[in-house]
Amino acid sequence: MMRHTLVLAALLFLATACAAPPEPTSPPIDTIEQLVGALRQAGVEVDETAMLATIIDLPGGQVFLVGPQRVEVYPFETEALRQQAQVELLLRLWDESAPNLWGRGRLIVAYPGDDGPTIALLSGLLGDVLDLPGQAAVEPYPPAVAAGIGWLADSLGQDPNSLAVLDYGPADWPDACLGLSGPDEVCAQVMTPGWRIVLQAGDAEVVLRSDELGTVIRREP
Repeated sequence: MMRHTLVLAALLFLATACAAPPEPTSPPIDTIEQLVGALRQAGVEVDETAMLATIIDLPGGQVFLVGPQRVEVYPFETEALRQQAQVELLLRLWDESAPNLWGRGRLIVAYPGDDGPTIALLSGLLGDVLDLPGQAAVEPYPPAVAAGIGWLADSLGQDPNSLAVLDYGPADWPDACLGLSGPDEVCAQVMTPGWRIVLQAGDAEVVLRSDELGTVIRREP
């Protein structure tokens, strides 16, 4: 009996020793005190100030110096209230000077600077920076589309901003004249890659053809 007990104890010890260690978890951060504690535990000096918070639509903000960096913290009574305020905040119109924002537990944290280590530290504790409307990258039009807008604006004597892009896409044209040669025009009979561009000019829908870079542009009849 004693032998069986010793074998069982040895097996339990080996199973415990070989088990994978638990996954590390970030410290719970639900209050200002917990945030300040987590920052100090990370080795950063944190000092509360008497400075006024700058997001006037969020009441009760406190300003801290995290190292030399100014960080604003806004507490809420419940996480649901924080989420509601966060949504309303993100729906407002922001420009490029908007601060970095985080939402965690019952806190909204704002950092108006661009110090990389500070952003990395706060992101490590609070999660990813919140996306702000209007900050997503806007993909530019291909050069041929931009050239087509300018070409049509010049042809009509209109402001390029008065034209709207309805659609565009790559196309292969049967010749160097983009398949739209004039009566006496001689065109090289080579397949020409390019674009088909649909623009709105007032009440009219205009279809243009271009070569790959927009150096040759023709209007479909």
